Amino acid sequence: MRNKKIEWNINLVKEFIAQWQDFGNFLNLPPDREVSAEDEQKFMDMKSMIARRCQVLHESLEQGFMVEGKILDVLSQAPGLQQILTQPMHIKKLQNDWHAAYISLNKLLGGLEAKKAELARVSRFGFSFRNFVRHPLTTLIFLIAVIMLFYAFLASFLTPEKISALKDKLPFLSENAPGDTEQQE
Repeated sequence: MRNKKIEWNINLVKEFIAQWQDFGNFLNLPPDREVSAEDEQKFMDMKSMIARRCQVLHESLEQGFMVEGKILDVLSQAPGLQQILTQPMHIKKLQNDWHAAYISLNKLLGGLEAKKAELARVSRFGFSFRNFVRHPLTTLIFLIAVIMLFYAFLASFLTPEKISALKDKLPFLSENAPGDTEQQE
């Protein structure tokens, strides 16, 4: 069975991972590199795009977007490309945090792909049948059918001779049971 929501989320996460890798490329630039205004603008645009995509993923994923905090921490600790490239200890920390978020993103993607594979094993007929069987109206119809079959089974064994024999043995079944007001008069 296909689930379009899961497929949509898989595509969102894949696109996000690609953007996260592009952001990681900025963190791996050589520290002595001269940063132009255009590079700085690309870096800021990338940060903005990632922050917006974090919100989209947060809204779209049912189980939540747990890695969002790590990603936003990395973005907030990187105010500008020139600033981070000139601080070797800071860039190292950002690279480590980026890598931890990258692993978490891939773990999330793996979980979504596992759900998709699990749903692929469920046939449309089996899913529909399970929903049909679990429906309260189906349960009611089934109970009525069982009761009707019970009475039909009972009726096939209770012949008029057997009924009169039961009435003789069990006086409360007879129409003129002792203690009736009609019999006393």
